[in-house]
Amino acid sequence: MPNNIKEFLTFSDKLADIARHITLHYFKKKIEIINKSKNIFDPVTEADLKVQKKLNRLILSKYPDHSVYGEEESFIKKGDYEWCIDPIDGTKSFIQGVPLWGTLISLSKNRKIILGIADIPALDERYIGYSKVAYKIKNNKKSILKVRSNNKLSESILNTTSPYLFANKKDQLAFERLNKKSKSVRLGGDCYSYCLLADGHVDIVVESGLKPWDIRALEPIIKNAGGTIHTWEGNEIFDGGRIIACNNKKLFNSCKKILTKKKPSFK
Repeated sequence: MPNNIKEFLTFSDKLADIARHITLHYFKKKIEIINKSKNIFDPVTEADLKVQKKLNRLILSKYPDHSVYGEEESFIKKGDYEWCIDPIDGTKSFIQGVPLWGTLISLSKNRKIILGIADIPALDERYIGYSKVAYKIKNNKKSILKVRSNNKLSESILNTTSPYLFANKKDQLAFERLNKKSKSVRLGGDCYSYCLLADGHVDIVVESGLKPWDIRALEPIIKNAGGTIHTWEGNEIFDGGRIIACNNKKLFNSCKKILTKKKPSFK
């Protein structure tokens, strides 16, 4: 089985190109929406399903021993490699015409994420991380990604998609504590918030209740841009959960301390 990261990168780029072609065809057009949940609005569209099936088919054709763990469809094998696919991260943004959604593609070997791509089709931006490299491609031009140098919470820009999407009320309240300590907060970024962090525009991204396909692809992008990303408990993000991404370890520790405070004061 080939293990050349350059080969995997070339193949992943092709997957992202194909996904972009499909999703842009449906973007800002009338499209059937299915709610996957009885309790909340958890939409999936024809575009999500088409991308998932197409990418799964291409992966399994080229690498039949690899697993594919996808939001809409999975094929789990016993081999060392696992692809993780979110065909449209930010489906709510997608169906509302907001251009901040993206396709997330990652490859792991024995639970270690070795490659991540976050493609933002409507903005013509692609973020890539592997080995010790992180860069952005926009208008066919490549630029190296580097996080901001700020490590003061009081001067930090904080992003999250929405605290209303957090796993529970306790996590929402924890986020509000952090918000009060930061300089400003921006909601609604989906995966693009993490890209902005890697590109030096945002200092902190905090989420709760993420699935593996929501976050795996973003880890090598952020880490190789100089940032840090772990769960609120300080663990690896491979299985998703509650996530903190920051410019640096000092800022991460400040956020972790506030978010995991056991007996908070609400004065």
